[in-house]
Amino acid sequence: MRKVYLISHSSLRAGDAEPDYRQLFSPIEARRMGALMKRAVWTSAEALKAAGVEVPDAIITATDFGCIRNSEDFLKAMKGLVDAPMKPTHFMQSTHNTISSLLAIRLKCHGYNATYSHRVSGGQASTIPMGSFESALLDAYMQIALGDIDNALVGCFDETTPDLEAAFPGVVVPRATSLVLGCEGSVELTPENLRDLCGN
Repeated sequence: MRKVYLISHSSLRAGDAEPDYRQLFSPIEARRMGALMKRAVWTSAEALKAAGVEVPDAIITATDFGCIRNSEDFLKAMKGLVDAPMKPTHFMQSTHNTISSLLAIRLKCHGYNATYSHRVSGGQASTIPMGSFESALLDAYMQIALGDIDNALVGCFDETTPDLEAAFPGVVVPRATSLVLGCEGSVELTPENLRDLCGN
């Protein structure tokens, strides 16, 4: 088993100022992307640049509700709750694996690509209940430790909306967090400290 290291990370949380996306997106691209997708691409680009990695061996993302704003917009239009036409973009960007797919297309990454989409699982029967971010980190950790890949881009991306907040108060932590894990570095990771990493 190889050692696994945290090489770099980048994060945007609720209340943080929006970065200048003009260096990453054309005006047309930016118009078609929701805020969460832009934040995910930006934090991923920053983490990869800091790690000196152009194309990661794997992209593994985690989310509780995916691009929920797009999902809500599409469903409201479909139900006639808003005076606006249904937009195909809202439907296409409403799935939970939208962000990991977008990152793979932009980076031309043809390697392993997975999205974990669940809140804490396991219940009382499990001694180690795991959320989606922990599952994504553990997946990357095991693949690097076993020598299947040398590095991975791991992200945790979530947003909230007034409707979601009303239904599940305080449940979602709006953030875009990207990390690069690899087989070389200075900050060693262990299965035991992966959970601590999820809270930062």
